[in-house]
Order: sequence, then C-alpha cells, then structure tokens
Amino acid sequence: MYFIWHTVLAFLIRIFMILCSQWYDNDDTGVHYTDIDYKIFTDAAQHMWEGDSPYSRPTYRYTPLIALLLIPNILLHNCWGKILFSAFDLGIAVIIRKLVSKSHPNHSNVCAYLWLYNPLSIVISTRGNADSISCFLVLITLLAHIKSCYILSAIFFAISVHVRIYPIIYCLVYYLSIDSENNYTSIPKMILSRLLPTRKKILFIIIFILSLILLTWPWYYFYGQQFLDEAYLYHSRRLDVRHNFSIYFYFNYLLSSFDKISIIYSIVTKLPTLILLVSTSFKFSHTKDLPFCLFCLSFIMVAFNTVMTSQYFVWFVSFLPLCYPSINLTYIDILNLVMTWVVPQIAWLTFAYCLEFLGFNTFQLIWVESLIFFLANVKILSITINCYKCNTFKKIL
Repeated sequence: MYFIWHTVLAFLIRIFMILCSQWYDNDDTGVHYTDIDYKIFTDAAQHMWEGDSPYSRPTYRYTPLIALLLIPNILLHNCWGKILFSAFDLGIAVIIRKLVSKSHPNHSNVCAYLWLYNPLSIVISTRGNADSISCFLVLITLLAHIKSCYILSAIFFAISVHVRIYPIIYCLVYYLSIDSENNYTSIPKMILSRLLPTRKKILFIIIFILSLILLTWPWYYFYGQQFLDEAYLYHSRRLDVRHNFSIYFYFNYLLSSFDKISIIYSIVTKLPTLILLVSTSFKFSHTKDLPFCLFCLSFIMVAFNTVMTSQYFVWFVSFLPLCYPSINLTYIDILNLVMTWVVPQIAWLTFAYCLEFLGFNTFQLIWVESLIFFLANVKILSITINCYKCNTFKKIL
C-alpha cells in the first residue's frame, strides 16, 4: 500500500516538473528545460499525422514508432509525450520492485524508491526524452529472462532493440545465461559449455530474429532505406562535436571537417569496447548475476562510446537499484563515488557553457575534462565490480 502512495507522489512530482517546464520555456532567452529531442519527436509526429515520413524532419534518428506514440502531442496537448515518458518511468520502478523482490525481498521497496525519487530519471523523462521507454523495455526483458520465460524475453528484447539499438549489447550474456550451470572446474570449461547451443538457446535466437523482422519490416516497407539509415546505421558513424562527454570528443571535432572517417579510427575507438563487452558477458553470465552484468555492459558502452550525452546515463543508472543490495559499499563510499562522478561533469558543463553561450574557445579544456571524466568512470566501475558479491566467477577462481 505504501508503495502505491509513493508511486502517486512520484507521479505528482513529475507532473509538477512538466508544468514548471511549460512556464519556464515560455521565455525565449537562455537554456530551455525541454529537450530539443522532444521538439524533434513532435515535428516527426506532425509529419506522420499529415501522411508524410517522420524522416522529413531533419535529425529525427529514431524508429517511427516513437513519432506514432506522440501523435497526441498534435491532437491533444504538447505535454502528452512528457506524461507518457513519465508513466514509463514509473513502470520502471514497478519492474525494479518485482526484480529485487525475487532475490532481496526486504529491499524491494527501497530499491524502487531509489528510482522513483531519482533526480536524473525525473529530469530525463520530464524534459521529454524517450529513454524511459527503452529502459522500461530492457528491464521487462530482464524480468522475463530471469523467470526463464525465454520466448517472452526474446520478444521484449526484439522490441527494445527496435526502439533503441543499444540493447543489442546484451545479446551475448542473454544467450550465455540460458541453461547456465555453476559446477565448472575451470574457466575454459565454463566458456566452452556456455557457448554450446541448446534447444532453449536456439529457440531464443529464432524468436528474437523473427520478432525483430516483424517489427522492422513494416516501417521499411513504408519508409525504405531512409528508415534504416536514420534509425540504425546513422549511429554507427555518428560524430557529435557538441553536448558530448566522450573521451573522443576532441577527435570527433577535428574529424568533423573530413567527408569520410578513417577505418583505423573506427577500429581503435570500437575494439576496446567490444573486448570489454565480451569479457564482461562471460564473467557475469549466470542468471543471478544478470542485473549486475547488464549494469556493467551499459556502463562500459556509455563510458567508452564515441558519443556520450546525459540521457545515456539512464541506461546504466536504471540498473543501480537492482544491484544496490549486492554491492558492499558504505554510505560514505557511495557519496565519494557520486562526487567522483558528478564533479567532472560540472567542470565539463561549465566549459561547455563558456563555449556555446559566451563564445569562448574552450574546446581543449572540454577535452581535458572529458579525459578526467573518463578516468572517473573507469575508477567507479572498477570499485563497483570489486565490491560486488559475485555469485559464480569467484567460486571458479
């Protein structure tokens, strides 16, 4: 009963923030609270409602499904999308509660509250960012997978990849976790055994592929190659030179004047990430370790990516309430980690403000702060892994 009241209160907080944003954004001067992506979603929805392609709106880089969901922005009120994203945000808390109750029943409500009252989740959803939908789909996939409902898990996994391509990084660990065992005498035997296909693993792959095709083909039929280029292929070659915390920020800025990106640069920037994703998937591939594994994979993907914006942080922060009961950290340790993560961001944002709004050339200072932030992320992930109560890997060692 208490959880329901907390959910209502959390929803009212989000409604309050949405109303405040309406008032604040009426002022055309300064920085608006509403995310620029929200205007892009709304414009794309307008094109769809008029029978045109959502990709007629420049910089729309998402599945047409999001534009379709936001058509009520045109018909009802332009706050519809923010309320919808906030509803998915509350749904995330419900799933967190269900997931934690399976392993740590006494912590389930507390972990859900960590999301309901999380400033980052509140701001992201009320600014009009659609990542709450992606996180909801990722978590409901995890819930189905932990319950061994692999057909349902494969379907939700396909939907999550269709909506936002980044969840594809979870495919290996989902595959490895099916029919996983603990009675291995060595790491090579564990790796070999988990790679071998089983009936359930094959079924999971087939259902996932078929579901993804069924979701993607209709949009390809209506909007052709442009749909694939804008929604998926664009992200493989994306080079953002603004609003980007990435360690590769300054290189992207220097490369932006060239028509083509060097293959060597692409390999150098993506290979470390791939190696870390694969090794982490094997290390935490048991079902009981899945929440922590998905957290690590998301953290690695964001920290090592060539593009890193604030909205990406939700990808791994949404797993933190699930991992909280299994990480041996004191409140002081948690506070130190939060400060280690937040302070470099504040410095980065300060120099970015000087660049974009005051006109000072601070590109190199921004890059230095990106390096510091990258080192902070590596340190945080290393400490978190060392403090995690691993269920399988330590037994083998």
